[in-house]
Formats: sequence, C-alpha cells, structure tokens
Amino acid sequence: MADTENMNFKSREDRLKELTDQLEVGVKSVRSSAEFKTLLATMAKFPHYSLNNCILISMQKPDATLCQSYGAWKKMGRYVKKGEKGIKVIAPAPYTIEKEVDKLDANGKVVLDKDGEAVKVKQELNLMGFKAESTFDVSQTEGKELPKLGIDELKGDVNKFSLLMSVIREVSPVPIGYEDIKSGAKGYYHVAEKRIAIQKDMSELQTLKTCLHEVVHAKLHADASKDISKNRKEIEAEGTAAVVLNFFGYDTGAYSFPYLASYTTDESMKELKAALNTIRSTSAMIIRSVEDMMIDKEKSQEMSPEQEAELEKIAKEQRAEEKQSGENSKEAAEKNKSDDDWPLRDTNEVVADKPATVADVGRKILGTVRILPDGAGGKRPSLLDKLKIEKEKLSRDKAAGGAANEKGVAI
Repeated sequence: MADTENMNFKSREDRLKELTDQLEVGVKSVRSSAEFKTLLATMAKFPHYSLNNCILISMQKPDATLCQSYGAWKKMGRYVKKGEKGIKVIAPAPYTIEKEVDKLDANGKVVLDKDGEAVKVKQELNLMGFKAESTFDVSQTEGKELPKLGIDELKGDVNKFSLLMSVIREVSPVPIGYEDIKSGAKGYYHVAEKRIAIQKDMSELQTLKTCLHEVVHAKLHADASKDISKNRKEIEAEGTAAVVLNFFGYDTGAYSFPYLASYTTDESMKELKAALNTIRSTSAMIIRSVEDMMIDKEKSQEMSPEQEAELEKIAKEQRAEEKQSGENSKEAAEKNKSDDDWPLRDTNEVVADKPATVADVGRKILGTVRILPDGAGGKRPSLLDKLKIEKEKLSRDKAAGGAANEKGVAI
C-alpha cells in the first residue's frame, strides 16, 4: 500500500511539474507575438502604482483592472464617463522652500563675519510631499478601444459543474456570490469585506476558472501587509487556476497564457518563474481537497445511511424468500397453473439461487411485481401484492355476506 501511495504521489507531482512547465512555454509563445508587442507599447504609458496605492485601489474599487488619471486617459482618446467618481491614491508632490542656512567655505567650514557670527545665506531646498489624487479605471471611461490580447471569455460546459462549485465553495476561505460586475471584470476578491464576487451568466468553464482564481487570492493574498507585487499576485492566482483545471482535463490556455503574459515584465519572465513553486504547491493542495470532497459528496448523494440500512434489511428478506422459493419451485409452479388468482406466467424450470444485492432490491421494490432472477422470466407477486390480494378478498367476502343477509341473495 505504501509503495502504491508513493507511486501515486510521484505521479501527481510529475503531472503538476509538467503542467507548470507548460505555463512557461505558453507564456513565452504569447510574449513573442506581434499582438503582445503592441500591448506592451500601450501598457508602458500607464503608471506603475506602488504596493500601498494598489491596496488603496482594491479597497475602493476591487474590480479595477487598469487605472490612470483623467488627463492621461484623455491623451489616449478615452474620456471619463459622466458621474463617475475617482479612486483616491497617494501621489508624490515635490515642492521648494527658501531657507537661511550657514554659509560654507570650500572646505565645508562655516564662514564667520568680523564679530565671529556665522554668515547666513538664502538657499532653495527641494522637498517631497504627498497629496491625494484621483485615478480612474478603464471601466469608468469610454472612447478609443485599447489593444486586446487573447480571448474575452472561455466557453464550454463542465462535467458535474454544480458539484464542483459546491466543493470550491467549501475550499474557499470566504463566501462566493454572483453579481453583475459593471467594470467588465470576470470576478474579484474584496479585501475589506472578505468575500468573492463572480460575474453572473458566464459559461461554466469561465465561472469555474474565475472562482479558482479568486479563491487563490483569498487564500494567499488576504494579508494586505505582505510585500507581494500585483504582478506576482495575479500570476499566482491565474497560474494555479489554469493548472488545477488542466489537471482535471480542461485547457484554459487560450485565456490564461495571454493573461499571465500581461503580468510578466521582461523576456526572462522572472515573475512567473519566481511564482512556479507557489503555483505548484497551491495547485496540489486544491486538487487533493477537491478530489477528497468530491468522493465524499458523491457518496452522500447516492444514498443516506438510513436508506442503505433499510435496503439491506429488505435484501436479506428477499434472499431468504428466494432460497425457499428455489427449493419449492416445482411444487409452486404446479400450484400456480390451477390458481385463478395467479395470472402471471409460470415455469417448471429449477434454477440456482442468485442472492439479491442492495442495488437489485433498490430497483425491484419500486414495482408491485417482483421479477425473480431465475434467468427464465419467471414472475411472482411480492409480499405486498399478496397482502393486498388477501385484503381485497376479505372485503369482497364481507360485502357479499352483508348483501345476502339483507336480500337473501349473495351478490
């Protein structure tokens, strides 16, 4: 057993290594495309916000994807929509002051006047301050289209989608909900409110991929104090989602490779390479959790313990009855031929006992006629049928007796 477990573990590790290697190959292919070079030229015009500003943006507008100032959007041919509110960030504000300082000679010593006092001179000092400034997400603007890379949405259904989604909800450390996200984002993790929002009415594959992406954010990036860049966070989240789905047979490369490429800053793909170990370990953890929970949920959905116990009891009764029936099959068949209350086809063939399983009983008890597993199509009424026949016969006899007493004629 231990050798088998080690072999399975090694196989899983090899598979995850193979899938994370595919991420590198896929992203490298995207980066070499002409479309990506066009995107890079555009992205170079956008400001690179500090970690603190990225946190501020995510707290005010967690679904934001691409931000810059009102004036910068205008230069790109896009305009902020009427009524949109700016996202506040902290911007540097350098300023100059004039101050009297001691005059220094060429040797750096203070120059003294005739009275021995330090000679004063006016000097300009450049200082750095900070101020609040408004930035706007691309979803708050309209105008000239920006270059795009890759497909807009994954298409396709997912086997056992509802079951998988219920498992992902249990894996997630925060609640998951659907909503109409106005920014156009597929989903987001709300840092302040500790929840995940997913765009409603997407395909099953896109919904599941986005859920996994945001769950990784919630698991790995909930602590805003961690010094992890936005690029690293997005690569870890998308990379893990792609690997997990690929492990279960769903290829998201057309969407995930361009997404990952957009968060790598140079040809060496240093951010992606630095994140591969995290992607691999997080994927392994999620895959194992999903597999274990799927097995448990499928078992619980098949049959409750009470149902299993009841069916097992019925199965035992049926096995005992069928054994007795096999021993007396010839005698029963002869009797059945002359029994007017037995309208079913009989047989004189004696067959070997075949114990009924719980599954067999589950199917057979649904009908009022039980078909015995005798291989020849022989049929016999169930115990419930016999009780019903006897009850109806007693009712008829009682009614007939009452009628005869009243009118002297039996009906």
